[in-house]
Amino acid sequence: MSKFVYKFEAIRQVKESLEKKAQKEVAVIELEIDKLNKEYNKILEEENSSREKFFSKNTLISEIKFKKNYELYLAKMRSDLSEKISKLNNQKEIKISELIQKSKEHKIFESLEETLHENYNHEEKHKEKQFVDELATQKFVRQKK
Repeated sequence: MSKFVYKFEAIRQVKESLEKKAQKEVAVIELEIDKLNKEYNKILEEENSSREKFFSKNTLISEIKFKKNYELYLAKMRSDLSEKISKLNNQKEIKISELIQKSKEHKIFESLEETLHENYNHEEKHKEKQFVDELATQKFVRQKK
């Protein structure tokens, strides 16, 4: 009995590697989103702590201006980070949809391989049965002589 050779093996391997690459891209984007979320939370904590500890009765106008500018700076950083996070979330959604598509393609090739393997096994069994029948026929003919 000969060995089964899947004629689309190279394509299946390429599809599998593309799927793994897409999974890696999604993971990288998720790590970047987590990193930006940590920075965002850190800025929020900084804003809250600066609001609580700054005001007292004897504050100078220059200190108040500095404080206000610092709060505006933190707010700008926060808005920039939230914008980056939303862009990364959009990229993540796109990559996830690509990953789903690649996963479907990979599954299609796997099911095709299974089908071809089953057909191959069926043909091999049929050939083996014909060979056994031929041997039996030859043996029967020899016994009759």
